[in-house]
Amino acid sequence: MKIRTIRTKIIFLFVVIFGLTLSVFSGALYFLYARQSAQNFDLSLSNDALAIVGMVKGDSFLEQEIISGLIHQPLQANFGTNRYVQVISISGNVIMRSSDLKNTALPVTPDVLALALGHHQVFETLDRRTTRALIGEGRLRMVTYPVFEDLMPRYLVQVAANTATLEQSMLQLRLLLFISVPLAILAAALGGLFIAKKAFDPIDKIIRTARSISAEHLDRRLETGKVDDEVTRLSGTLNAMFDRIEEAFRLQKQFTADASHELKTPLTILLGEIEVALANPRKSEDYVKILKSAVEEIRRITKIVDELLTIARLESGQLQMQKLPIRLDEILLDSVSKTSAYASRRSIGINFEIHDASGEESEEVILEGDEDKLLSVFINLLDNAIKYSSDNSLIRVVLIPGRDSAKVQIIDRGIGIAPEDLPHIFDRFYRADKSRSSEGAHRGTGLGLSISKYLIEAHGGSLSIDSVKGEGTTVNIQLPTRREGRPIMSPPKA
Repeated sequence: MKIRTIRTKIIFLFVVIFGLTLSVFSGALYFLYARQSAQNFDLSLSNDALAIVGMVKGDSFLEQEIISGLIHQPLQANFGTNRYVQVISISGNVIMRSSDLKNTALPVTPDVLALALGHHQVFETLDRRTTRALIGEGRLRMVTYPVFEDLMPRYLVQVAANTATLEQSMLQLRLLLFISVPLAILAAALGGLFIAKKAFDPIDKIIRTARSISAEHLDRRLETGKVDDEVTRLSGTLNAMFDRIEEAFRLQKQFTADASHELKTPLTILLGEIEVALANPRKSEDYVKILKSAVEEIRRITKIVDELLTIARLESGQLQMQKLPIRLDEILLDSVSKTSAYASRRSIGINFEIHDASGEESEEVILEGDEDKLLSVFINLLDNAIKYSSDNSLIRVVLIPGRDSAKVQIIDRGIGIAPEDLPHIFDRFYRADKSRSSEGAHRGTGLGLSISKYLIEAHGGSLSIDSVKGEGTTVNIQLPTRREGRPIMSPPKA
């Protein structure tokens, strides 16, 4: 049978480990108790033998007769119930026996006699045939105790006792263990079930709550306990994950809505112009004007689609970038050159400057990157600066080489960005006010800054914007250079 749930596995392992531990403990307890009981039983036999020796030695006449071998017929004596006593000579003749033995003698084997004569008291359990002849049912345990006089063996004292009481106590212990161990294992299983239930109830609650969270109910969260335990940390981790999922869903919905809106506007304009053109016959100049407007809207749609595809490739990791050694100063010069014509239409000047930390001009800042991607970033940033700058103003592009990185600043004195809009300028399709909307004077897609930030970060750099409403905006770009220890600049060309 395959165990499927963790709860069942824990209970099963708990019961198995507890059962094995308890069984080993019970077996060890039984073994130690049996050994100790046998030792105590033998000790009682040895004490009885010593008592009989003391009794014999206390009667000097009896002891003299035993030593002298003057007793020819076994003496009958009462040594108490459940004790079978026999005193024999070294030659094996019975000198004295307890009345319970009647006419039956306790056995003495040559091996036992040899050990006894070697100053050893010998313990043995009599075989069942001998025991049956003496007492009927049961087992006899016997000690043979030698008595010496002036280092000479004089006689042997044998004491035997029925082991029924010992066996009865061992039987009771076995019954106790056979009953108590399964009951203890059963209690452990029930206890394990209770503990597992208490331990996994919060997990079950988490599962039920997590199942209820769907795309329509992303605002639901798991309850977190007041104690900082594993379940609380799990709930907190899952809640953080749900927050990210909810934010991702929100951004996806917003992205879909914004993209639909951005595409709807030029399509509506394009459809309206075509319908107007088809409504009535017009002059060729009017058709040319309508077609030019239609081409402009189609280009706008194409730009939006291209930027959406770029974002999709960036997020999926499919946009490949070839990082090769390139000159950042040349890329900046190229971007200034490509946007100068657009800036000149509004009499806006663009100055490009290179300064090191001391303020001196220098050349050739080298880094590893994708030239086309970085060029598109700087053209987009300059395009934004031109759009939102005042006529007859100046835009500064400043390159500041550093020890391990290079900083680029694009500074304009345009309309600026309001403080409440500044945290959202890198959001997709976000434009701060009407002047930055598709209905204003400066039409854009609202995707350029988001793409630029992603591309700069993909090069290991950072992009941030500082702006004051009505005073202008400064774009800060930080990019790592291929240099260790000092700025990457070659000597000025001759």
